[in-house]
Amino acid sequence: MSVIGDALKAMRTVLLMQEDLRMMKDAAHAQSDRLARLAEAHGALRDRVSRLEGIIEGAAMARRMPDQPRIEG
Repeated sequence: MSVIGDALKAMRTVLLMQEDLRMMKDAAHAQSDRLARLAEAHGALRDRVSRLEGIIEGAAMARRMPDQPRIEG
């Protein structure tokens, strides 16, 4: 009976390990999805910051330029 008991115990262990692996796989997929969304948000934020930097630098350049005389006619 001990051989059958050991075999059943081994099968139970294998089944529990399979369930643990399935749960880890699901968790890994969820983390992957969250990481993809974070990367997209980072890209969007980078684009917004770049646009703001361009506006600020343009305004700073406009302030540094000497006033050009206007031609009135």
